[in-house]
Amino acid sequence: MAKAANNDDKLADAALKLLAKRSWRDLALADVAKGAKVPLAQLQDLRGGKSALVGLILKKIGAETTKAYKPESDTARERLFDVALAWLETNARRKPAIRSLYEGLKYDPITLISERKEFAAAANWLMTLAQADTGPAVQARALALAAIIARAIPMWLEDDAEMAATMARLDSDLSRMDGFGRKSPSR
Repeated sequence: MAKAANNDDKLADAALKLLAKRSWRDLALADVAKGAKVPLAQLQDLRGGKSALVGLILKKIGAETTKAYKPESDTARERLFDVALAWLETNARRKPAIRSLYEGLKYDPITLISERKEFAAAANWLMTLAQADTGPAVQARALALAAIIARAIPMWLEDDAEMAATMARLDSDLSRMDGFGRKSPSR
């Protein structure tokens, strides 16, 4: 199991390095395996083939965000804002790769559909880090958080180091999500 996790991390690293130089469309799983120094034959069981790289990348970023995020805010909404910022800041050094992946996935709906569980799992983890995974409709709120981060990415890609526009987008979108699924229906 440790070898598989190590291979997953190597594959995510190699995919991100290659995505910094080429488009998602031009990325081949064989090239990623070669860059990761993982024999292609070991990837036969990788469910989804190339599409599975999205999940590996999200898990890697989630692990890095876990190390970087320090919960300091009082409310769940503030912590969600902070954890979303930590997720983006974790990726600051790899903006070209994130841009390539983001642009590529806009034109690859099959991968988006096949990896929807990975997007939800990544957002669920961010909600867990933010201690905001309580109450009803946690899955729906996780999907909303994934959409909020996805909406912030193009803004973040063009934003400066201060990230004022990105923070405004996150704040606005999180305000709309605030309370969604958190209140019990009144009788």
